[in-house]
Parts: sequence; C-alpha cells; structure tokens
Amino acid sequence: MSSSNNDQRTANNDPMQTFSKTCSMMYNRINRKQFEYFQAMTQLQEDMLDSCNGLVKNQVDLIEEYSKKGIVTKEQTIPIIETINRFIEGYLNYLSLEYDLVLSRMRLHHKMLTMMNDSSPKITELYIRSLKSFKTYV
Repeated sequence: MSSSNNDQRTANNDPMQTFSKTCSMMYNRINRKQFEYFQAMTQLQEDMLDSCNGLVKNQVDLIEEYSKKGIVTKEQTIPIIETINRFIEGYLNYLSLEYDLVLSRMRLHHKMLTMMNDSSPKITELYIRSLKSFKTYV
C-alpha cells in the first residue's frame, strides 16, 4: 500500500474517530448526570416519606402528651394540626409541580433528540451530494 492511500484512510478515519470520541464523552457525561439525578430523586422521596412519617408521629405524640398533662384537649389541637397539614400539602403540591416540569423537560429533550436523529442522515446526505456536485464544477 502506498503512503497516499494510508494518508487518505487516516483522513477518512479522523472525522469518525472525532465523532466516536465526542459521542463517548457525551454519553459518559450524561450517564454520570443521570445517576446523580436518580440519586437526588431517591433521596428526595426518602426525605418526603421520613418527613411525613415524622410529622404524623410528632403530632400524635404532642396531642397525647398535652392531653395527658391536661394542658389542652385533643379538640383544641385540631386547628393547628389542620394548618400544619395544609402547609405540608401545599409544599407537596409544589413538589409535584416540580416533578411535572422535569418530566416535561425530559419529554422535550426526547423529542429534540428524536428530531436530530431523524434529520441527521438526511442533512448529511444533502451535504455529501452538494460536495459531489461542487466537485464536478471544480
């Protein structure tokens, strides 16, 4: 094989190697971020469960303690418990909205990637054809 054939093959492989390295780098970065995202979401869910369980337990314990001591009756504690529960419910509604926003963004990214994947071969083909027609004029 001549050195010009090797040079031509190396030149043809360079874009493919660059493409491969870029894809690998992007995949690794996305994979790492996805793992971090799942960890954060899992931690958030555990925090919410712990928080809800803790709040319910604390409320029940306080009602029982204050009732036993005769400080307040159970009926007197109901308004504050309802207020706290509304506050918690409002926060959980906000958190649910955050989930909806993230889900919406993920769906948008999916559509964008699908569109890029669908159009990339067509754009590449058009580009190659334009180079071919340009080559005939040179």
